[in-house]
Amino acid sequence: MSEKNFFCSELSLATKEQMFGTVPRVDIWFLLEYKQSWDKKAFSCSKIPDVIKKRFSEYINSIPNSRLQLIKRHKNHEDTIKFYIGVSQELEPKLFEFSLSKYEDILSWDIPAIISGSSSLRKEPLFLVCTHGTHDKCCGKFGVPLYMETVKQENGFLTWQCTHLGGHRFAANFLCLPHGIYYGRVRERDLGNLIREYRKQNICLEIYRGRSCYTSDAQAAEYFLRTSSGIRKIPSLRLKGINKLDKNNSIIEFVSEFDARVHLIHIQRNSSALENYTSCSDEEKSLIAQYKFIEHKTL
Repeated sequence: MSEKNFFCSELSLATKEQMFGTVPRVDIWFLLEYKQSWDKKAFSCSKIPDVIKKRFSEYINSIPNSRLQLIKRHKNHEDTIKFYIGVSQELEPKLFEFSLSKYEDILSWDIPAIISGSSSLRKEPLFLVCTHGTHDKCCGKFGVPLYMETVKQENGFLTWQCTHLGGHRFAANFLCLPHGIYYGRVRERDLGNLIREYRKQNICLEIYRGRSCYTSDAQAAEYFLRTSSGIRKIPSLRLKGINKLDKNNSIIEFVSEFDARVHLIHIQRNSSALENYTSCSDEEKSLIAQYKFIEHKTL
């Protein structure tokens, strides 16, 4: 099938594919401004100096669950280059902000020391919208108008376009930092409520994909727990453990930070529940996992 014949995000919506449990596992985010156009392989094909590419490859290989995103704003005539490090840990996430005169400034930095420290912290959140249309046309179709609308609503927070976030079949994809919260199928009409709720540290479950600090199973369990309990506050739950019963069944244990209650969520994963195109450029369909909520117990 030619990529001209469909949008993968529309196919995903038509099959009622679940969005929760689909977020890539990321604890450390490197956000590097690159003002020029993005190729499909944005970072490797960029004009960023090779020594910087090599250094970030070393960071990604040596820092577990780390990820690099190129970012840009549609109007930015400043001479400096913005660089952010997001630490999306479950409790007390952090966001560091820097201005570079040139990319090579990074070479003299001790990134692990920065991550473990508390200097150069940014207080206001960042919102990232994937607009990487050369990677998948759905991100251009749905991401660009969402980004433009989010910029109009900026009040303290900043919005950046970013390269591929993962899951373009859920475009437009929207990332909230420092928490590492993903939303999918976001439209302009969703923005007002999404921003207000994030400011209050609440989750919008209707368009929620998950938190990057959790595995896919934990993301699904968190969604089911919040749905069944009505808990919306981001910091109200802490992951305590994952007990794999067998290949498909798991019991995920969360603790409430407010009343110390233990929540046991039994979920079942069906690895071949759906078959669909996961990208607009796919020639063949792929099997897509879906989750089933079995039981919620409290201790």
